Formats: sequence, structure tokens, C-alpha cells
Amino acid sequence: MKFFITGSDTNVGKSFVTASLLRAFLEQGAKAVALKPVQTGYAERSRIPDENSRIPKANSRIPDENSRIPSQSLEPDFKEYIKAGQNADFKATCYTFAYPASPHFSAELEGEKIKARGILDFIEQNLAQITLIEGAGGILVPLNESQSFLDIAKELNAPVILVCKNCLGTINHALLNLEILRQNSIKLAALILNFHDENDAICLSNQQFLQKKLSCPIITLKNYKNNENYSNSAKDFRAFISKFLDKK
Repeated sequence: MKFFITGSDTNVGKSFVTASLLRAFLEQGAKAVALKPVQTGYAERSRIPDENSRIPKANSRIPDENSRIPSQSLEPDFKEYIKAGQNADFKATCYTFAYPASPHFSAELEGEKIKARGILDFIEQNLAQITLIEGAGGILVPLNESQSFLDIAKELNAPVILVCKNCLGTINHALLNLEILRQNSIKLAALILNFHDENDAICLSNQQFLQKKLSCPIITLKNYKNNENYSNSAKDFRAFISKFLDKK
């Protein structure tokens, strides 16, 4: 079983959700892996090309050396999977780039080009009983000049888990993404409302409105304490994952 995890925006908590799901499946004895095919802002790849690199002149605005990697990008997303229980030696990504930006731009800065076929082959080679595939940014984030993560999701034919930050604007962001999925005949497995606050009127209104619109599960996640290995947040996915596990 494959799941493609995408977000309504950047920094909505896709990696948090992916790691929590991974932990939940592992705790139930499933053979599960999490993949992050494209990782930008990877500190161990912190070299930005100079002006003599293969970057086309029309797009050769090299980011300032002092701002190339914000502090929040020092830890790559796929290392969260290790905290959740994935083998540290497992290769969870096939494309890594230093600059934290849209994959097509980060690749361009290093004179490389991301190929959808390469991502799909990587996923195929690492399939498990449960395979969680985390995108970068949103569903329409470009991989190159002609392909985006939407092409990956369509080719995988895997249900999508859409992660949204529960705040003002979430309804619009969620419905726009859902319309794209509908137009491309991609099934929505679950909608995740991350950073949920039971005491916030907007959070509650968003949840209630979307529950009336959607037939899929809507899972709300809060800010967790003592969640270093994702065991606490994993609990919120137990009911959801139960239908995907073999019944004994």
C-alpha cells in the first residue's frame, strides 16, 4: 500500500505527519518505510555554485552565501523518519540539494535536473508493505520546467494524504487542492488539520465546514509535548491506519 503525502503550502507539517504515520504503522507491526524523494535545504550539501557554474545566465541570481540555508533547514526532513523508528542506514531520498527552495530551482543552482522517472524508479525499488512518500511543498510544486509532483502522484496511483495548517485561509487552500485532485482522478485518503487548537474559533469552524464537504477522514493534530520519537502523535493515526493493516 502506498500513500502520497502533500501539503496545502510549505511549512504545514508534512514531515511531522509522515513521521507520525510511520511510527503508527511500525507500532502495529507493519513493514513500513517513509521516502522523501526530493530534499532541498540539505545542510550536508551546503555548497552553492559560483558564477562559473552551469546555471543559465538568465537565471543566474546566486543567493547570498550568508543566507543560503536558514536555521530551520539545517536538519533534513527525512531525518525525522529515523526519530520515528526507521533504520538510519536506509536511503530515504534520491535527490538532495543545498538551497531551501522549490526543487526545480534548487536543482538548477547546482546544474542538475530532476527527472520524474528517476523518482518513480527510486520509489519502485523501495516499496514495502506500507510506503509513505512525502512530496516537497505542494502538489503543483515543479520538479523541472514541464513536470511537477502532480505527475508523480498520478503515476503512483496512490491515495493522497493532504496536510493543511489549521488557520485562517485553510478552507480555501484545502478546497483548491481537493479540486486539483478531483480533476486528476486522484483519491483523497485523509485530510490532516495540523496545528489544531480546540480553543480557537477559526480552527473549529474550519474543521466543521470541511467535515460537511468531505467524505474522507479528517484528522486534527495539536502541538505535542514529549514527542521526540513521535509516539504521542502516532496515537492520533491508529484508527485511520487500522483499515489498511492485514486483519489476523
